[in-house]
Parts: sequence; structure tokens; C-alpha cells
Amino acid sequence: MSLEVPTYEFRNLDLKTDCESDIAHHQKMARRKLALQAPLYTGLEFTLALEPPRQNPNARKLPRVPSLSPTALQLRDELQRGIDGFSQVWTAVCGDDPETCLVLKIIQPSICRGIPLDPTEEYFEPWDLAHNEAWVYRHLAHYQGLLIPYFFGLSTIVTPCGEEAWVLVFEFIPGLTVNGVADSGSISDIREFCALGVRAVGDFVRGGWVLRDIRPPNFILTRAPGAWAVVIIDLFLCEPLESTTNRKLLASYQAQSFLSRFVLCVEDVDKDVYPWAEKNLPAWVLPPSGDEEEEAID
Repeated sequence: MSLEVPTYEFRNLDLKTDCESDIAHHQKMARRKLALQAPLYTGLEFTLALEPPRQNPNARKLPRVPSLSPTALQLRDELQRGIDGFSQVWTAVCGDDPETCLVLKIIQPSICRGIPLDPTEEYFEPWDLAHNEAWVYRHLAHYQGLLIPYFFGLSTIVTPCGEEAWVLVFEFIPGLTVNGVADSGSISDIREFCALGVRAVGDFVRGGWVLRDIRPPNFILTRAPGAWAVVIIDLFLCEPLESTTNRKLLASYQAQSFLSRFVLCVEDVDKDVYPWAEKNLPAWVLPPSGDEEEEAID
């Protein structure tokens, strides 16, 4: 089962509600209880058939992973818990090469935050969360190693409680999150992150995609070949733009959203970050004031 590679499809992420019987809901909660009693753990090993992507020009070097046979991956550090988010995120090392670090994003249905405790609440189907993100990464091969991590495919696994789950495998991106760079107290790093993050969001949207989930944890400041860069690491809500008509305007709105959230995270450390942004960032990044007309994005 763990070697099966599901087909990649894209479905609209429509919110759903549980119309199941009380008995079915209690069964779902019982599966959640079992999953929490037998969680993922450090040292747990899965064997996956990875799909190494191509090396993009001027991009980060591809991690060394076996490409001709299934690969044993061993969980190492937990980055996100399933109850707290839509997925469980772990770093993992290749069994034959412990120096190679990857990221496993595991969507386990019973403890995915997309499945609510209350059957009347709306939720996203876990199948859609896993397959849509895989679909997006496969269609953004030209951004892998640059704006986004390299993607090594989607597989199914069996978790310790016996439940099937989906796992997406990514390049590990070393670096700082927005909160991390604020904790570092480095004004120069904060402003570098701000400028590069705005550029990354603008480039992504102008490339024809809606980013949507512009939360600070989804951006990492990392050392790229020859310079610093910001990498976007969570694309589960992304989708292609249906029309190119409003691409520039949307890029402006999404860059403004990044800037406002970034400032909220760092202003206790860098009190002058917004005045700096007004002087140093392109005008289209800043929200229009008064009756000023919006400037077109170059």
C-alpha cells in the first residue's frame, strides 16, 4: 500500500458539512481516538517511491535521493501536529543517506483539522487537501527550487494505528520563518525578508496563480545560490487564475496582505519597518491612501 502513487487530480476546495448519522460520527471520533493513542513518532520508517524533479537553472541544488528504487525515510523532528493544522509535518532522513533531509507532509483523515469535532461545522475534504497540493506542485515545476520547494511526489502510507494517510514529500528548506527573524532581532534581516517576501508573492501571482494562504509561517528566508531568497512552503489553497485580466491588481493585493501581516509580526522589534517599507518598496505594494489612484505594477 505504501508504494502506491495516486493519480493527481484537481477539485474545487468547496467547504462541506457532515450529513452522516450519529453512529457514523461516533465511529469517526473513535478512529480519531485510536490515531491519537498511536501517533507518528521519531524513528518511524516509511518506504516510498520518490519522484525526483528536474534541476532548475539557477535554483537550489537538488537533494540527493535515490531515484531507481523505493526509498526508506525515517521520521526525525515534528514540525506541525495534525490536531493543530490540516496536516502533520515532519522532517525525515533517507535510510541510506542520513545527511539528506526531506519534509513529509502527512494528511491523516481522522486527525486532520479539516474534519471537525462538530458534524455541523464546515470542513475541507482531506482527499482534496492532499491531491490538490500535489497537483499544484506538479504544475509549478518551473518554480521548484526557486520560489517553492522541490517536490518528490504524493504517496499513501499506513500509520501506526492502521489508518491510511497521504504523504507529500518536499525538499527541506533551512532558514528563518517570519517569527524566527523577529526573534533574531536583526533589523537588516527583517528588512531583507520583507523586501524579498513581497517580491516572491508578486512573482508567484503574476505567474498566473492565486496564493491565498498568506500566513507568516508559510514563508522562509533562506540562503539561495549567491544571495538570500524567500521560499513559499504551503500551497494547499493555491489554484491557477482563471483570467489574466486582474493579475496585476491581485498581485498588488496579495503583496499588501503579506506586508501587513509581516509588519504585525516584527514591529515590536523593528518599530520603523513600515516607514522603511514606504520609502524602499515599490508603490504598488503599499495600500492606496485617500483618493490616490492605484499605480500599475511594472
